[in-house]
Amino acid sequence: MKFSYSWLKDLIKFKESPEKLAELLTLYLAETKVAFRQKRVIFDVDLLPNRVADASGHLGLAREISAILGEKFNYPQIKLKEERQTTKSWIKVTIKSPYCRRYLARTIWHVKVKSSPQWLKERLEDCGLRPINNIVDAANYVMLLTGQPLHVFDFQKIAFNKDKKKEIIIRQAKKGEQIITLERQPYKFKKSNLLICDQEKPIALAGIKGGLAAEVDKDTRFIILESANFDGANIHLTSKELGLKTDASWRFEHRLDPDLAAYAVDILTQLIQQVAEGEILKGKIDVLNYPSRKIVIPINFAGWEKFLGWPISKREIIKKLKLLGFSLVERKTYLLVKPPLYRNDIENREDVIGEVARLQGFNQTPSLSPKEELTLPAKNEFWEFKEKIKDWLRAYHLEEVYNYSLISQKEREILAKNWQDKLIALANPLSNLYCYLRPTLLFNFLKNIKDDFRFTDKIRFFEIGTIYHWRAKEKEETVFGGILARKEKILKQPLFYEAKGIIEGLLADLGINENDYSIKPVEKTAYSSILEKGMALYVKNQLLGVIGLPQKKFLKNYDVEGEIVFWEIKLLVLLALEQAEREYEPLPQYPAAIRDISFIIKKD
Repeated sequence: MKFSYSWLKDLIKFKESPEKLAELLTLYLAETKVAFRQKRVIFDVDLLPNRVADASGHLGLAREISAILGEKFNYPQIKLKEERQTTKSWIKVTIKSPYCRRYLARTIWHVKVKSSPQWLKERLEDCGLRPINNIVDAANYVMLLTGQPLHVFDFQKIAFNKDKKKEIIIRQAKKGEQIITLERQPYKFKKSNLLICDQEKPIALAGIKGGLAAEVDKDTRFIILESANFDGANIHLTSKELGLKTDASWRFEHRLDPDLAAYAVDILTQLIQQVAEGEILKGKIDVLNYPSRKIVIPINFAGWEKFLGWPISKREIIKKLKLLGFSLVERKTYLLVKPPLYRNDIENREDVIGEVARLQGFNQTPSLSPKEELTLPAKNEFWEFKEKIKDWLRAYHLEEVYNYSLISQKEREILAKNWQDKLIALANPLSNLYCYLRPTLLFNFLKNIKDDFRFTDKIRFFEIGTIYHWRAKEKEETVFGGILARKEKILKQPLFYEAKGIIEGLLADLGINENDYSIKPVEKTAYSSILEKGMALYVKNQLLGVIGLPQKKFLKNYDVEGEIVFWEIKLLVLLALEQAEREYEPLPQYPAAIRDISFIIKKD
């Protein structure tokens, strides 16, 4: 994210050079690079996802810088000159969805829409935004200042309700409902999408984009300011479904503090009066639709040194937490810590101690051997079994491949109906090439053969991966598959028997003999619509795996010719078979005596 050095300096007083400040931010917050735009210094800060909610605005970053420098942070004062006429006499807000947590509205009359002053344009451009007009630019400026997205509607373009008020309704979309955004792009909605509407029509896509129906233009004289808080998960899903990513949606996705909305709308009101004049109607509409976040974390003083690895005084702990905006109640042996509302990433004592350590400097951590008793991790038999299989197959000169777990729409159409019904479709595929989760490893192997036949005549691949079934007892299964292929067929040395020998050799090395499984024709399994010849291995009545020749329609789809043999074995079934108890027959105590005896017997 881009931040203006001069803007930060206007918010807090510091003497550090851009390079020194960037170094401090990198050490204590996030990696920061210094750039220049027309001789103006710009910071490019790579914020981690858990800090976007509180540090994506210049105020949030200035607050962090103050804490790093050991200074108390003071918020800019807001002074509004309001008229006698009230906002409530003209505006009504109705929330009809749980996805809207808070909605605030203010009204300003007799504004003058014009070009923004140069200082405002420069600050927007420094942060990567394009100036439009003084009203829209003011809303974007306050978003960059506070991190809270805001929107402005043309008052006269919003419909009256029966009480002769301009009513703003926050609701979920009706099926098939549409809106044209400010970029003149039409969008069609699902019922889960959240809209801002008046009595007649949608006027904005909540938390993402404004609508053309209520846009501010050069003829606008009366405006409504919107500052709201929306459910981050809903905004993320809507943005993804529509393929519409904006600065506003990105911020809402990171769970902004609902209290920030009230502060931001007042700053915007003050700024618009400064750059567009106008008369501010008294008061604001504020509709709350969420429970206030109340969290108090008790932390014993005795546990700090053990957790951090270095001694820290009670006084230093309290000082650092207050610099970070935490509310504290001090007891004799412990602290009651209440995180600020804008820090939604603080949930437990480890988070609180980590914040003090961050501000103290992680470079203070001494290099000591661990004092805690180290315990061995639990043995993962399935992982070890997979590695054992891999080593064994490599010994047979098979090469391991890693393939995508997705297949295309075209590949689906090749499958028989009983396989098509089992496919799991992606809700939002990137393209027609990646629409479904694979039900078998065969498709990926055939792609490998097509690519590698350009460079070699023989292929020996294996993969341990996951296949997926919708209606099967298990929705996903780990299998190991393999494929042997060569361009020319050699009748005296069929690859099928080589593949069969590999599987039988593997089973034998795992201690599984021919009495532990049975062999049936592949035609009696679901794989009969994939393999034209082959055999199926069964453990009692449970399918262990198959070995066979892929049907010609699959080879034709990939334009592959030659002799190809494919196998697919279920790993969990194989592991259970390998671990099964077997009778032990001890070695004989004495050497075997072999005698050759001949008998003469009469014919009658």
